[in-house]
Amino acid sequence: MAPQRIAALDVGSNTVHLLVAEPAGRGVREVRRVVAMPRIGAAVNATGLIGAAKVAEVVAELERMSGVARECDATPLLLCATEAVRQAGDRGEALRAFSAAAGAECVLLSGDAEARLSFRGAVSTAPPDGVALVCDIGGGSTELVLGRDGRIEALSSLPIGSGAATDRWLPADPPTAAQLDACLHGVLDVLRRGAPTGTPHHLIATGGTASTLPRLLRRDSPESTLAAADLDRCRATLLAAPAADVATAYAIDPARARVLAGGVQIIEAIRQLYAADAVRTTIHGLRTGMILAYAEKGDRWVDG
Repeated sequence: MAPQRIAALDVGSNTVHLLVAEPAGRGVREVRRVVAMPRIGAAVNATGLIGAAKVAEVVAELERMSGVARECDATPLLLCATEAVRQAGDRGEALRAFSAAAGAECVLLSGDAEARLSFRGAVSTAPPDGVALVCDIGGGSTELVLGRDGRIEALSSLPIGSGAATDRWLPADPPTAAQLDACLHGVLDVLRRGAPTGTPHHLIATGGTASTLPRLLRRDSPESTLAAADLDRCRATLLAAPAADVATAYAIDPARARVLAGGVQIIEAIRQLYAADAVRTTIHGLRTGMILAYAEKGDRWVDG
């Protein structure tokens, strides 16, 4: 009997992201991945609404990606939305439109649910020994989960992500050194008010920033380890050229390149807060966690 293929689709503040995968051991075997970057969080930050134009853009991506899931014979299709939709004044209309486009209910995840699922995905393929902090850096929020030997001990969802940090502190393209410094201090202030307390032995970063930064270091895999010096090199690259040039040079989506500096500063702030020497990056996070949770719990997958 062939393994079950499951599709996980999420509407984030920066991206609409599809993962089709088969549960395999503790983790998953990836079948297909598709990503688009409508950046609905920018609209919500500016107006409080997603707006008809951005809803239509997301609907078109969901129709396309749900078609990809069907082509891959994936069933079920799990669909969720996160921080930008949580904050949007027109979230009810948006959720109805997203559900209709994908042919599956779009579940609005709470910050805590998002954190639990991201933690499950991030530790699935290489479970760390001892205490680990998983940071899922999205476009509009960052989920921080402290766990020991795969069991969650504390978690928080903070309203700061790569897109939100860029919109708030990094208006120039490329950003200035002064703007990056203001971003770092602003993020640290948010973290000090809400991050879990503890002394993790490992920092694991997931989300679009984490999986993209190794490219700036000319590394082939998103599964990497970034020391403080590596983060400095990434920051220097982003200071030296506009996002469009960085996107071309490193084969990155231009919209992703534009928010990378904000994401780097979030990772650096987390590293400093927990006095860590390095951060491990992984492509596994929310969507992997959704698939693993469904394989174990079926329709109760939202529980993580």
